[in-house]
Amino acid sequence: MSLPRHLHMAVLLASGSVLVSGGHDSASDASKRTAELYDPTTNTWTQTGSMSLPRASHTGVLLPSGKVLVMGEGSLSPTAELYDPAERRWVPTGAMGIGRKSTRALVLSTGKVLVAGGDPGDPNKPGNAELYDPATGSWAATDPSPTRSLNPEMVLLASGKALFVGGSYRDLRAQADLYDPVSGTWSSARPMAEARQGHTATLLPSGQVLVTGGYAWNTLATAELYDPQSDTWSSAQPMAQPRVGHTATLLPSGQVLIAGGRDNDGDLATAELYDPATGSWSQAKALTEARGAHVAILLPSGELLFVGGVRDGRALATVERYSP
Repeated sequence: MSLPRHLHMAVLLASGSVLVSGGHDSASDASKRTAELYDPTTNTWTQTGSMSLPRASHTGVLLPSGKVLVMGEGSLSPTAELYDPAERRWVPTGAMGIGRKSTRALVLSTGKVLVAGGDPGDPNKPGNAELYDPATGSWAATDPSPTRSLNPEMVLLASGKALFVGGSYRDLRAQADLYDPVSGTWSSARPMAEARQGHTATLLPSGQVLVTGGYAWNTLATAELYDPQSDTWSSAQPMAQPRVGHTATLLPSGQVLIAGGRDNDGDLATAELYDPATGSWSQAKALTEARGAHVAILLPSGELLFVGGVRDGRALATVERYSP
């Protein structure tokens, strides 16, 4: 990339290009406004329009319109903005009720965007979840909302409900919550066996959710499976080594690739494959460079793109492609 980035955001566009925005670099450790585009066909990066605010620990989602909604950090500004790939520029949209960082967002079957979790920066402000309506460009609070949580994970289930799980705020959380877009309400799900933050959550073809690693006073190698049909968690075979700040990507084969992150001793280049058919892990080809807090994007070709991150406390500009 044109500069090192961690705590950045990356989204696959409808064109097959990848949009990367914001983050921190090693030199100033300040949030960036800049954004760039990766073209998998030419293997090149080009600069694109800059965001209105410097942002890190932000999040973004691809809307059905092809635009990208980005929100979060920006010195905890509640503002949000849209990237228009056709015009390669950013335009403002409605502001959230509160500013957030390290939040999670996903597009529901209704086309609305659910944003939940993250740190509002003020302990007196509730960490309410919110819904963005692309048709009106406006936000509305959901009610009730899950407990405030920093670095949770959120995944869209086959039923259309959203599973919100783990994270921390003052204490580590094993709690799980479900959002139902039909009723517009939250309900408690059965908690995980182990509290964790910095973990991953991946929807499997079976409809179950695989949760891996994270941190709970020590880096974890453990994994758990959530079954939405029975609202139960079960232990999965642990990974070969503990990881936090890693990525988990569902491959076209149905396997899940876990890559990078860090353990108690430092950053990792190793990768592992989880096979849901056998419930077992196997070693995968290692990254060329150890990295954590990076972003993984599944390209239309079936290859994976690993973007930026951190190694030995230094932000990375390097990018890797992996062919399963």
